[in-house]
Amino acid sequence: MNEGATPCNDSEKIGNSIGLKNLIFKNEIKNPTNSFKDRVGALLVSHARSWLYDKIICASNGNQGASLAAYCSLEGMKCVNLVPSKIDMGKKAQMIAYNSEILIKGEFVNETIKYALDKKYEDYYQATPIYNPLTIEAQKTIAFEIWKQKGVPDWIIIPMGSGELLVSIWKGFLELKNSEIIETPPKLVGVQSSLSSPIVNGFFDKKKSEIVKTDIQKSHALGILDQKPMYKNLAIKFIKESKGTMIAIPEDLIVSSVDELVRSEGIFAEPSSALTLAAVHQLNDQNLFDEKDQIVCLITGSGLKAPYILEAISTQTTTSGKGSIIITKLKILSQISLSSIKGISGTKIRDLISSISLAAIYQHLYDLESKGLIYRKKEGKNVLYFISDTGKRILDALDILLTLI
Repeated sequence: MNEGATPCNDSEKIGNSIGLKNLIFKNEIKNPTNSFKDRVGALLVSHARSWLYDKIICASNGNQGASLAAYCSLEGMKCVNLVPSKIDMGKKAQMIAYNSEILIKGEFVNETIKYALDKKYEDYYQATPIYNPLTIEAQKTIAFEIWKQKGVPDWIIIPMGSGELLVSIWKGFLELKNSEIIETPPKLVGVQSSLSSPIVNGFFDKKKSEIVKTDIQKSHALGILDQKPMYKNLAIKFIKESKGTMIAIPEDLIVSSVDELVRSEGIFAEPSSALTLAAVHQLNDQNLFDEKDQIVCLITGSGLKAPYILEAISTQTTTSGKGSIIITKLKILSQISLSSIKGISGTKIRDLISSISLAAIYQHLYDLESKGLIYRKKEGKNVLYFISDTGKRILDALDILLTLI
Protein backbone atom coordinates (compact mmCIF):
# COMPACT_ATOMS: atom_id res chain seq x y z
CA MET A 1 0.00 0.00 0.00
CA ASN A 2 3.02 2.27 -0.56
CA GLU A 3 4.08 2.54 3.06
CA GLY A 4 7.40 4.19 3.87
CA ALA A 5 9.43 6.66 1.80
CA THR A 6 7.77 9.47 3.74
CA PRO A 7 9.06 13.02 3.25
CA CYS A 8 11.56 14.93 5.36
CA ASN A 9 10.07 18.42 5.10
CA ASP A 10 12.25 21.45 5.74
CA SER A 11 10.47 23.80 8.13
CA GLU A 12 8.72 26.58 6.22
CA LYS A 13 8.29 29.05 9.08
CA ILE A 14 8.94 27.73 12.57
CA GLY A 15 12.67 27.09 12.19
CA ASN A 16 13.48 30.59 10.97
CA SER A 17 11.25 32.16 13.62
CA ILE A 18 13.25 30.55 16.45
CA GLY A 19 16.72 30.79 14.91
CA LEU A 20 17.04 27.16 13.80
CA LYS A 21 17.76 27.18 10.08
CA ASN A 22 17.80 23.41 9.63
CA LEU A 23 14.64 22.24 11.39
CA ILE A 24 13.10 19.25 9.60
CA PHE A 25 9.88 17.26 10.04
CA LYS A 26 9.93 13.55 9.15
CA ASN A 27 6.27 13.27 8.22
CA GLU A 28 5.01 9.74 8.89
CA ILE A 29 1.41 10.94 8.46
CA LYS A 30 1.92 10.29 4.74
CA ASN A 31 1.71 6.52 5.31
CA PRO A 32 -1.48 4.71 4.18
CA THR A 33 -3.26 4.77 7.57
CA ASN A 34 -1.56 8.01 8.60
CA SER A 35 1.08 6.71 11.01
CA PHE A 36 4.58 5.23 11.19
CA LYS A 37 3.03 1.90 12.22
CA ASP A 38 2.23 1.08 8.59
CA ARG A 39 5.86 0.05 8.27
CA VAL A 40 5.11 -2.52 10.96
CA GLY A 41 1.71 -3.54 9.62
CA ALA A 42 3.11 -4.30 6.18
CA LEU A 43 5.96 -6.45 7.52
CA LEU A 44 3.99 -8.36 10.16
CA VAL A 45 1.06 -9.22 7.89
CA SER A 46 3.49 -10.39 5.19
CA HIS A 47 5.36 -12.48 7.75
CA ALA A 48 2.11 -13.95 9.07
CA ARG A 49 1.07 -14.88 5.53
CA SER A 50 4.43 -16.52 4.84
CA TRP A 51 3.87 -18.76 7.89
CA LEU A 52 0.32 -19.56 6.70
CA TYR A 53 -1.49 -17.74 9.50
CA ASP A 54 -4.96 -16.42 8.72
CA LYS A 55 -5.58 -14.69 12.08
CA ILE A 56 -3.67 -11.96 13.89
CA ILE A 57 -3.84 -10.80 17.51
CA CYS A 58 -2.49 -7.45 18.66
CA ALA A 59 -2.61 -5.46 21.89
CA SER A 60 -1.75 -1.79 21.37
CA ASN A 61 -2.85 1.74 22.13
CA GLY A 62 -4.04 2.39 18.62
CA ASN A 63 -1.79 3.07 15.63
CA GLN A 64 -0.38 -0.45 15.28
CA GLY A 65 -3.83 -1.97 15.67
CA ALA A 66 -5.30 0.37 13.06
CA SER A 67 -2.53 -0.45 10.60
CA LEU A 68 -2.84 -4.19 11.13
CA ALA A 69 -6.60 -3.96 10.63
CA ALA A 70 -6.05 -2.28 7.25
CA TYR A 71 -3.42 -4.74 6.00
CA CYS A 72 -5.40 -7.74 7.27
CA SER A 73 -8.48 -6.43 5.46
CA LEU A 74 -6.46 -6.21 2.27
CA GLU A 75 -5.26 -9.82 2.70
CA GLY A 76 -8.62 -11.22 3.84
CA MET A 77 -7.24 -12.14 7.28
CA LYS A 78 -8.99 -11.93 10.63
CA CYS A 79 -7.67 -9.23 12.94
CA VAL A 80 -8.38 -9.05 16.68
CA ASN A 81 -7.33 -5.85 18.41
CA LEU A 82 -7.08 -5.60 22.18
CA VAL A 83 -7.09 -1.95 23.25
CA PRO A 84 -7.20 0.02 26.51
CA SER A 85 -10.18 2.18 27.34
CA LYS A 86 -7.90 5.24 27.06
CA ILE A 87 -7.47 5.32 23.29
CA ASP A 88 -7.89 7.98 20.62
CA MET A 89 -11.30 7.38 19.07
CA GLY A 90 -10.00 8.00 15.56
CA LYS A 91 -7.73 4.97 15.87
CA LYS A 92 -10.61 2.86 17.12
CA ALA A 93 -12.72 4.12 14.22
CA GLN A 94 -10.09 2.94 11.74
CA MET A 95 -10.15 -0.54 13.27
CA ILE A 96 -13.94 -0.62 12.96
CA ALA A 97 -13.82 0.60 9.36
CA TYR A 98 -11.48 -2.26 8.43
CA ASN A 99 -13.72 -4.83 10.16
CA SER A 100 -11.34 -5.64 12.99
CA GLU A 101 -12.70 -7.28 16.12
CA ILE A 102 -12.07 -4.92 19.05
CA LEU A 103 -11.92 -5.92 22.71
CA ILE A 104 -11.32 -3.36 25.47
CA LYS A 105 -8.94 -4.69 28.11
CA GLY A 106 -7.71 -2.46 30.92
CA GLU A 107 -7.44 1.30 31.14
CA PHE A 108 -3.90 1.75 29.80
CA VAL A 109 -1.85 -0.24 27.32
CA ASN A 110 0.46 -1.79 29.93
CA GLU A 111 -2.67 -3.39 31.41
CA THR A 112 -3.83 -4.58 27.98
CA ILE A 113 -0.84 -6.45 26.58
CA LYS A 114 -0.99 -9.42 28.95
CA TYR A 115 -4.34 -10.45 27.47
CA ALA A 116 -2.71 -11.05 24.07
CA LEU A 117 -0.99 -14.11 25.57
CA ASP A 118 -4.27 -15.80 26.47
CA LYS A 119 -4.40 -19.46 25.41
CA LYS A 120 -7.37 -18.82 23.13
CA TYR A 121 -5.01 -16.87 20.86
CA GLU A 122 -2.39 -19.62 20.58
CA ASP A 123 -3.20 -20.23 16.91
CA TYR A 124 -3.07 -16.50 16.07
CA TYR A 125 -0.04 -14.68 14.72
CA GLN A 126 1.30 -12.56 17.58
CA ALA A 127 1.57 -8.93 16.44
CA THR A 128 1.70 -7.18 19.81
CA PRO A 129 4.69 -4.79 19.57
CA ILE A 130 6.62 -5.97 22.64
CA TYR A 131 6.10 -9.64 21.74
CA ASN A 132 7.26 -9.38 18.13
CA PRO A 133 10.84 -8.20 17.43
CA LEU A 134 9.98 -7.52 13.79
CA THR A 135 8.32 -4.34 15.08
CA ILE A 136 11.78 -2.93 15.79
CA GLU A 137 13.09 -4.14 12.42
CA ALA A 138 10.26 -2.38 10.57
CA GLN A 139 10.61 0.88 12.46
CA LYS A 140 14.39 1.14 12.06
CA THR A 141 13.76 1.87 8.37
CA ILE A 142 12.87 5.40 9.48
CA ALA A 143 16.54 5.86 10.41
CA PHE A 144 17.64 4.56 7.00
CA GLU A 145 15.31 6.99 5.23
CA ILE A 146 16.42 9.99 7.27
CA TRP A 147 20.05 9.20 6.37
CA LYS A 148 19.19 8.73 2.69
CA GLN A 149 17.13 11.93 2.52
CA LYS A 150 19.14 14.27 4.73
CA GLY A 151 22.35 12.55 5.75
CA VAL A 152 23.09 12.22 9.46
CA PRO A 153 21.33 14.98 11.42
CA ASP A 154 22.76 16.45 14.60
CA TRP A 155 19.60 15.69 16.57
CA ILE A 156 16.49 13.52 16.24
CA ILE A 157 13.50 14.30 18.47
CA ILE A 158 11.43 11.18 19.20
CA PRO A 159 8.14 10.71 21.10
CA MET A 160 8.25 7.93 23.69
CA GLY A 161 5.59 5.66 25.14
CA SER A 162 7.19 2.28 25.71
CA GLY A 163 10.49 3.59 24.29
CA GLU A 164 10.23 1.14 21.40
CA LEU A 165 10.46 3.74 18.60
CA LEU A 166 13.57 5.34 20.08
CA VAL A 167 15.20 1.91 20.36
CA SER A 168 14.29 1.26 16.71
CA ILE A 169 15.79 4.53 15.47
CA TRP A 170 19.02 3.98 17.40
CA LYS A 171 19.30 0.41 16.08
CA GLY A 172 18.97 1.71 12.53
CA PHE A 173 21.75 4.26 12.92
CA LEU A 174 23.99 1.77 14.73
CA GLU A 175 23.64 -0.61 11.79
CA LEU A 176 24.64 2.21 9.43
CA LYS A 177 27.68 2.90 11.62
CA ASN A 178 28.65 -0.77 11.96
CA SER A 179 28.41 -1.11 8.18
CA GLU A 180 30.82 1.85 7.90
CA ILE A 181 28.24 3.86 6.00
CA ILE A 182 28.28 6.65 8.59
CA GLU A 183 30.86 7.65 11.18
CA THR A 184 28.78 9.05 14.05
CA PRO A 185 25.07 8.53 14.81
CA PRO A 186 22.90 11.52 15.71
CA LYS A 187 22.13 12.61 19.24
CA LEU A 188 18.66 11.50 20.32
CA VAL A 189 16.06 13.36 22.38
CA GLY A 190 13.28 11.30 23.96
CA VAL A 191 10.04 13.16 24.72
CA GLN A 192 7.09 12.31 26.97
CA SER A 193 4.11 14.14 28.45
CA SER A 194 4.79 15.56 31.90
CA LEU A 195 1.69 13.68 33.09
CA SER A 196 3.21 10.34 32.02
CA SER A 197 7.00 10.43 31.98
CA PRO A 198 8.42 7.27 33.60
CA ILE A 199 11.34 7.05 31.14
CA VAL A 200 12.27 10.72 31.53
CA ASN A 201 12.03 10.38 35.32
CA GLY A 202 14.34 7.37 35.18
CA PHE A 203 16.83 9.19 32.96
CA PHE A 204 17.15 12.03 35.45
CA ASP A 205 17.07 9.63 38.44
CA LYS A 206 13.95 11.23 39.81
CA LYS A 207 12.43 9.55 42.84
CA LYS A 208 8.95 9.79 41.37
CA SER A 209 8.89 6.59 39.32
CA GLU A 210 5.20 5.74 39.71
CA ILE A 211 2.74 7.54 37.46
CA VAL A 212 -0.42 8.77 39.19
CA LYS A 213 -3.56 7.64 37.35
CA THR A 214 -5.45 10.81 38.17
CA ASP A 215 -2.69 12.73 36.37
CA ILE A 216 -2.35 10.44 33.38
CA GLN A 217 -6.11 10.54 32.74
CA LYS A 218 -5.82 14.25 31.95
CA SER A 219 -3.31 13.75 29.14
CA HIS A 220 -4.15 14.40 25.50
CA ALA A 221 -1.15 12.35 24.33
CA LEU A 222 -3.01 9.04 24.50
CA GLY A 223 -0.76 7.39 21.92
CA ILE A 224 2.23 7.43 24.28
CA LEU A 225 0.62 6.76 27.66
CA ASP A 226 2.42 3.79 29.17
CA GLN A 227 2.73 3.44 32.92
CA LYS A 228 5.28 0.62 32.74
CA PRO A 229 7.30 1.08 29.53
CA MET A 230 8.93 -2.15 28.41
CA TYR A 231 11.92 -0.45 26.75
CA LYS A 232 12.59 2.05 29.54
CA ASN A 233 16.08 0.82 30.43
CA LEU A 234 17.18 0.43 26.81
CA ALA A 235 15.85 3.87 25.91
CA ILE A 236 17.81 5.45 28.77
CA LYS A 237 20.94 3.49 27.79
CA PHE A 238 20.73 4.52 24.14
CA ILE A 239 20.04 8.18 24.91
CA LYS A 240 23.20 8.25 27.02
CA GLU A 241 25.18 6.45 24.30
CA SER A 242 24.04 9.03 21.76
CA LYS A 243 24.98 11.90 24.13
CA GLY A 244 21.41 13.11 23.89
CA THR A 245 18.80 13.98 26.48
CA MET A 246 15.16 13.58 27.47
CA ILE A 247 12.40 16.03 28.31
CA ALA A 248 8.83 15.97 29.64
CA ILE A 249 6.39 18.44 28.07
CA PRO A 250 3.45 20.11 29.89
CA GLU A 251 0.02 19.40 28.39
CA ASP A 252 -0.72 23.01 27.47
CA LEU A 253 2.42 23.14 25.32
CA ILE A 254 1.49 19.85 23.63
CA VAL A 255 -1.90 21.26 22.61
CA SER A 256 -0.44 24.57 21.41
CA SER A 257 2.13 22.68 19.33
CA VAL A 258 -0.66 20.85 17.48
CA ASP A 259 -2.07 24.22 16.47
CA GLU A 260 1.34 25.67 15.58
CA LEU A 261 2.18 22.76 13.28
CA VAL A 262 -1.11 23.13 11.41
CA ARG A 263 -0.91 26.87 10.98
CA SER A 264 2.80 27.27 10.32
CA GLU A 265 3.74 24.05 8.50
CA GLY A 266 0.45 22.58 7.21
CA ILE A 267 1.05 19.40 9.25
CA PHE A 268 -1.92 18.13 11.26
CA ALA A 269 -0.27 15.96 13.91
CA GLU A 270 -1.75 14.06 16.82
CA PRO A 271 -0.68 15.33 20.28
CA SER A 272 1.64 12.33 20.72
CA SER A 273 3.60 13.63 17.70
CA ALA A 274 3.30 17.37 18.17
CA LEU A 275 5.12 17.25 21.50
CA THR A 276 8.37 16.83 19.55
CA LEU A 277 7.96 20.42 18.36
CA ALA A 278 7.27 21.56 21.93
CA ALA A 279 10.52 19.83 22.91
CA VAL A 280 12.42 21.80 20.25
CA HIS A 281 11.06 25.06 21.66
CA GLN A 282 11.94 24.20 25.25
CA LEU A 283 15.41 22.84 24.50
CA ASN A 284 16.17 25.77 22.22
CA ASP A 285 15.25 28.12 25.07
CA GLN A 286 17.79 26.19 27.16
CA ASN A 287 20.44 26.87 24.46
CA LEU A 288 20.94 23.17 23.72
CA PHE A 289 21.05 23.68 19.94
CA ASP A 290 23.40 25.61 17.71
CA GLU A 291 21.64 27.65 15.02
CA LYS A 292 23.28 25.52 12.31
CA ASP A 293 22.30 22.18 13.86
CA GLN A 294 20.20 19.90 11.68
CA ILE A 295 17.26 18.82 13.85
CA VAL A 296 14.70 16.20 12.78
CA CYS A 297 11.33 16.04 14.55
CA LEU A 298 9.49 12.75 14.09
CA ILE A 299 5.81 13.32 13.33
CA THR A 300 4.44 9.85 13.91
CA GLY A 301 0.68 10.13 13.49
CA SER A 302 -2.21 12.27 12.27
CA GLY A 303 -4.39 14.64 14.28
CA LEU A 304 -7.39 13.07 12.58
CA LYS A 305 -6.98 10.23 15.07
CA ALA A 306 -7.59 12.56 18.03
CA PRO A 307 -11.11 14.01 17.50
CA TYR A 308 -10.90 16.42 20.44
CA ILE A 309 -8.57 18.53 18.27
CA LEU A 310 -11.35 19.03 15.74
CA GLU A 311 -13.63 20.19 18.54
CA ALA A 312 -11.00 22.66 19.74
CA ILE A 313 -10.36 24.07 16.29
CA SER A 314 -14.08 24.45 15.60
CA THR A 315 -14.44 26.85 18.55
CA GLN A 316 -12.31 29.35 16.67
CA THR A 317 -15.19 30.19 14.33
CA THR A 318 -17.30 33.14 15.45
CA THR A 319 -20.03 32.81 12.84
CA SER A 320 -23.30 32.07 14.62
CA GLY A 321 -24.63 28.58 13.99
CA LYS A 322 -21.76 27.44 11.78
CA GLY A 323 -19.50 25.97 14.45
CA SER A 324 -21.43 22.71 14.83
CA ILE A 325 -21.89 22.37 11.07
CA ILE A 326 -18.16 22.79 10.47
CA ILE A 327 -17.18 20.29 13.12
CA THR A 328 -19.67 17.73 11.78
CA LYS A 329 -18.26 18.04 8.28
CA LEU A 330 -14.74 17.77 9.66
CA LYS A 331 -15.64 14.59 11.53
CA ILE A 332 -17.19 13.03 8.42
CA LEU A 333 -14.27 14.04 6.20
CA SER A 334 -11.89 12.64 8.79
CA GLN A 335 -13.67 9.27 8.90
CA ILE A 336 -13.60 9.04 5.10
CA SER A 337 -9.88 9.83 5.11
CA LEU A 338 -9.17 7.20 7.77
CA SER A 339 -10.98 4.63 5.60
CA SER A 340 -9.43 5.75 2.33
CA ILE A 341 -8.02 2.37 1.31
CA LYS A 342 -11.31 0.54 0.83
CA GLY A 343 -13.85 3.35 1.18
CA ILE A 344 -16.69 3.73 3.66
CA SER A 345 -20.49 3.75 3.40
CA GLY A 346 -22.85 6.35 4.79
CA THR A 347 -24.31 3.85 7.25
CA LYS A 348 -20.83 2.95 8.53
CA ILE A 349 -20.13 6.66 9.09
CA ARG A 350 -23.41 6.93 11.02
CA ASP A 351 -22.30 3.99 13.20
CA LEU A 352 -19.04 5.79 13.98
CA ILE A 353 -20.68 9.19 14.58
CA SER A 354 -23.82 8.01 16.35
CA SER A 355 -24.94 11.49 17.42
CA ILE A 356 -25.92 12.35 13.84
CA SER A 357 -28.92 10.97 11.95
CA LEU A 358 -28.42 9.02 8.74
CA ALA A 359 -30.32 11.69 6.79
CA ALA A 360 -27.98 14.38 8.13
CA ILE A 361 -24.95 12.23 7.25
CA TYR A 362 -26.07 12.00 3.63
CA GLN A 363 -26.74 15.75 3.45
CA HIS A 364 -23.20 16.44 4.66
CA LEU A 365 -21.84 13.87 2.20
CA TYR A 366 -23.68 15.66 -0.61
CA ASP A 367 -22.17 18.99 0.46
CA LEU A 368 -18.64 17.56 0.70
CA GLU A 369 -18.98 15.86 -2.69
CA SER A 370 -20.31 19.01 -4.35
CA LYS A 371 -17.20 20.87 -3.14
CA GLY A 372 -14.93 18.16 -4.58
CA LEU A 373 -13.61 17.00 -1.21
CA ILE A 374 -14.88 13.43 -1.62
CA TYR A 375 -16.10 11.15 -4.40
CA ARG A 376 -18.21 8.01 -4.54
CA LYS A 377 -17.94 4.57 -6.10
CA LYS A 378 -20.69 2.01 -6.44
CA GLU A 379 -19.75 -1.56 -5.54
CA GLY A 380 -22.70 -3.87 -6.05
CA LYS A 381 -25.57 -2.42 -4.05
CA ASN A 382 -23.27 -0.36 -1.86
CA VAL A 383 -22.11 3.21 -2.39
CA LEU A 384 -18.67 3.86 -0.89
CA TYR A 385 -17.10 7.25 -0.28
CA PHE A 386 -13.42 8.14 -0.76
CA ILE A 387 -11.46 11.29 -0.03
CA SER A 388 -10.26 13.26 -3.06
CA ASP A 389 -6.85 14.87 -3.54
CA THR A 390 -8.48 18.19 -2.71
CA GLY A 391 -9.90 16.71 0.48
CA LYS A 392 -6.47 15.43 1.45
CA ARG A 393 -4.96 18.87 0.97
CA ILE A 394 -7.71 20.37 3.10
CA LEU A 395 -6.97 17.97 5.93
CA ASP A 396 -3.27 18.83 5.73
CA ALA A 397 -4.20 22.37 6.74
CA LEU A 398 -7.45 22.52 8.68
CA ASP A 399 -7.35 26.28 8.98
CA ILE A 400 -8.02 26.41 5.22
CA LEU A 401 -11.01 24.12 5.68
CA LEU A 402 -12.63 26.63 8.02
CA THR A 403 -12.79 29.11 5.13
CA LEU A 404 -14.17 26.62 2.58
CA ILE A 405 -17.10 24.96 4.36
